[in-house]
Amino acid sequence: MGAPTPTQNGKLDDITLEMETIEDNFEKSIPRYEYPFADGPDLDDMGEKAHTLTIRCYFWDAGMHLTFDNHIDLITALAQKSDWTLFHPIYGFLIGKVEKVGVRFNDRQRTAEVDISFVEQMREALAIMPATDVTSAVEGAFLDAQDEQQTEISSDLVALGLDPTVVYDPTQSILSQLSGASASMRGIAKAIDSYIGMFSTIASEITQPVNSLVATITYPTTIPGIVVGTLTQCVERVAREYDSSLGFPARFLGNLDLALNQLAASTNSFSTDQSASGVASLTLIAKHLQLASAQRLALETAYCYADDEENRQQVRQIEQTSSFDVLGQYTTQPVPPIMTVNDLETTLATSRTWLQSGIDQARSMQSLKTLALQLLQNVSSVKLESELIITVHVVNPIPLHLLCLQYGLPYNYAERIASINKTMEDPNFVSGAVQIYTLPGGAS
Repeated sequence: MGAPTPTQNGKLDDITLEMETIEDNFEKSIPRYEYPFADGPDLDDMGEKAHTLTIRCYFWDAGMHLTFDNHIDLITALAQKSDWTLFHPIYGFLIGKVEKVGVRFNDRQRTAEVDISFVEQMREALAIMPATDVTSAVEGAFLDAQDEQQTEISSDLVALGLDPTVVYDPTQSILSQLSGASASMRGIAKAIDSYIGMFSTIASEITQPVNSLVATITYPTTIPGIVVGTLTQCVERVAREYDSSLGFPARFLGNLDLALNQLAASTNSFSTDQSASGVASLTLIAKHLQLASAQRLALETAYCYADDEENRQQVRQIEQTSSFDVLGQYTTQPVPPIMTVNDLETTLATSRTWLQSGIDQARSMQSLKTLALQLLQNVSSVKLESELIITVHVVNPIPLHLLCLQYGLPYNYAERIASINKTMEDPNFVSGAVQIYTLPGGAS
């Protein structure tokens, strides 16, 4: 029982697997009707039977792999739960049950193979998981969210006694155009005018980019359109303040997260009006600022992921190119930085935290759930295909290229490894704690 080659990375719920698919069964239910004096049966196609997958998971104590003890943890987990989500490297997410588990192990060599028979829950159609364009998917959900937010704020305004369908002149205040309204309604309109003025001032201090997605949206001049448009433009301008750190996505999104929280805090302290209309206005604005901020952070996260994927493609091309020309001279190309697994998980958690807060306040906005799902699927796909970073301890100084070979990495990885070890003084004499990459499925 030796090391598998090649393997793919998959997941069973939150359990990471080094696996290969050994069976993939699609069986039809076809009754046969036979008649006297007739040659051959009459067949009837009654649809597919259960789609079953048999995957083989490998565990062995060598290099950077799932260990022998991990297979015991897997077997224990399988005995405790009946419903599973399998993230298959080809089909993507499959929901079903584990029907059978077979184990073969060698406790002397500390190796194990676990065969899992997975039965998929009823489905409509199975398709190969496409390489999604996270930018277009999230931009589409963002535009849907803008429409849904205007519907949401319309319901909120009706509850406050304001008509959300009235068209106003955007060059004048809402209060000055409100006629026949009660004192409470006029107080709310006055407060909304004050908040709109504050956010418009913030937005006017920063230039909106020409290719902005928000610039393509035409907002109606009703109260919902004016409020949502102003808030959306404001949070976009706040994001543009940190464009200088776009080359460092995790830092950029962290700064944006902090800035949006500060904007929310300043909004809460903007007015000291404790009257019923003042509290109602603040509640309305704070809610929809939260929704606008969640959408903006999700969109900026998607843009960062798209740029990161371009960098990954460039890095792959560089690493497939020989480091020496035909004359034997060493040639090098600058390697663009790519997001680590920790960066991906941290930025995803930040964005989804904002989206969850928005969902808690506006359950009817299904597009927020779509935004969260698109970001999650993108990160899951990247993590399955990308390398993990681990720390190894080198006792005796060795060249960095030799360290790559020891851990099954191409020597071309030396440039990238040097870039993530800022304290490395001399790549020809590497020692101590060194961060290195491990290929998907582990080193061979």
